[in-house]
Amino acid sequence: MGHDMQRVPSTTLSGPDSASRPESRHLDAMHTTNDQLLPNGTQAYNGEIAEPWTQNGASGDTNLSGSDAELPQVDAKMIPLSITISRLITYAYTELVTLVDTLPARTDADRRSEILKYTDHMTDMLTKLLVLVRWAKHAPQIQKCQNIIAYLDSQNRYFDCAVDSIYAAFMSMPGVRMRNYDVGNAAEILSTGSYQRLPVAIKRMVPPPKLSKHQVRETLEAISGIIRRRILCGEPVPLAMRRYVIKNGRIVFT
Repeated sequence: MGHDMQRVPSTTLSGPDSASRPESRHLDAMHTTNDQLLPNGTQAYNGEIAEPWTQNGASGDTNLSGSDAELPQVDAKMIPLSITISRLITYAYTELVTLVDTLPARTDADRRSEILKYTDHMTDMLTKLLVLVRWAKHAPQIQKCQNIIAYLDSQNRYFDCAVDSIYAAFMSMPGVRMRNYDVGNAAEILSTGSYQRLPVAIKRMVPPPKLSKHQVRETLEAISGIIRRRILCGEPVPLAMRRYVIKNGRIVFT
């Protein structure tokens, strides 16, 4: 956070009636208090200048060194102190201008009431700002603590991922184990030259071997004999179908 404070133009805080205005006296007191912010970022308490805090605990350069450079920088939802001071001063100045423009149209009692309300409200806001500015002196320490917490959280996530990966590998080990060597079947194949323990269903998937010409001729003659026996020993054949020829396992009616 920067400690540079923007000042309101002197024409808005000075004038013939500025000494009698409570808000002007309060803003002047904020600039002339014993606790002052110096331009170089140091802070003075009761006239004593305090050196800016550094990462290694000594005064001087604030650059990160060593293991601090490895910490993740957490800057989410953070607003620079200079922006906060600038916005508050702008808000106070805008409210003051609005109050000055509206006071002439009010009665004396209303004027005193509005001035008192403005003074109390600005006193609360500037007091909170003063507390924030003093607290900002220790902002680097708090920032470092946040970075350490973010680093520990990331390491915790890595540890959880490693544990989950190891457990997943452990659960998948039973499915990738190597089976024992089939010594019995290997000895049977080497001794007999065949394997007699195949399932019967495998034979259904293997097509039968092709018949030789001799086997085909014998099969056709056997079929022709069966047909001839059915014609002679079966039911009587109609007269129109008594002329036929049986050959090559077929019957042809002429």
